[in-house]
Amino acid sequence: MLADLQDLLPGFAAREAGDPESYPAASVDDLYAAGIPQAPLPLALGGESASCRQSAAAIEALAAASPSLALLASMPLGLAGVVAMEVEAPDGAWTARWNAERDRIAQDYRAGKVYAACNSEKGAGGSLAATKTSAARDSDGTFRVSGEKILASSGSFASFFFSTAKVDPEQLPGAGIVEFFLIDTKAPGVQIQDDWNGFGMRSTESHTVRYEQAPAAGLVGFPDYLARAQPLSYWFCLFAAIPLGCARSILEALGRPAPQSPALRLRFAEAQMRYEAMRAYLMETAGDFRPAAGPAYAARVLRTKTYVSQEATKLCAELFALAGGRHYSRSSRVARTFADAFAGTALRPPLALGLDTLVEQFSLD
Repeated sequence: MLADLQDLLPGFAAREAGDPESYPAASVDDLYAAGIPQAPLPLALGGESASCRQSAAAIEALAAASPSLALLASMPLGLAGVVAMEVEAPDGAWTARWNAERDRIAQDYRAGKVYAACNSEKGAGGSLAATKTSAARDSDGTFRVSGEKILASSGSFASFFFSTAKVDPEQLPGAGIVEFFLIDTKAPGVQIQDDWNGFGMRSTESHTVRYEQAPAAGLVGFPDYLARAQPLSYWFCLFAAIPLGCARSILEALGRPAPQSPALRLRFAEAQMRYEAMRAYLMETAGDFRPAAGPAYAARVLRTKTYVSQEATKLCAELFALAGGRHYSRSSRVARTFADAFAGTALRPPLALGLDTLVEQFSLD
């Protein structure tokens, strides 16, 4: 995956520079054609069993070339990592259902169908418990999803959304706080708005989506999958890699060739050390990912994601300030990258929620 990606990065960067406002459809197609989003899947499903660490490295490299493309890619890449996880289901029936769903998802990836996250909600602050979207089973057994989501990256370019929704345990015995449902974006009851006007991540098409009794095409995993498998840590590692890649991009843009001023050279050397330290922290955490890793690892991932997102965005701001007035324009790669770092993954989940949770859970034990 990483070797194939290196060959694609110059083209991605050129498209980003040429049209930073439009959805990068050609670049997304290239990613799927090269097998990047499905790389975490096992060989039997068309992947290469890429690890969470390798996936995080891929997203960082992508972010250095095109932050918006990195955010778009992190959604299906993370889902592939979740699909690849071996987690014991409640019983044989659920094992068979999930295996069939995994096969279908893998087939969609091979066909280039785009899977995108559609989970955030106004007022929820990133909390799963505050989710208002609901899913109810109808007479034929299909779950129908109703509610409103924001920041649905890929918008109408997505083939499927994976969305969180609350379920009545009487309709789904063993259900957790929320479940992940797969929803065909062309299904009746799916309304994709055209309201994205973000400060950064301009080309991600992160629109509002309304569900009105939209039929779910499937369920990710089985009841209470989020608690049993604890898959969110995989995505958190990928999200943290995006502002890290932004910092790397700005550092490379400003530090090559090295400035003549000794004072500036010192500042860039310090920036490089900070970047390398953040990267080492993230890659070590991602390298320890495993399904159902437990609360200690979940807390570590939250610390890593919060710290790297916060410090990488801060580093981007400091480097942007060093860049001087020649980069203070919308056409500047440095300015766009700074905006992407600020407006992107520090909000997925919200940085404030991460900090509040760290305070509540703090313990050196």
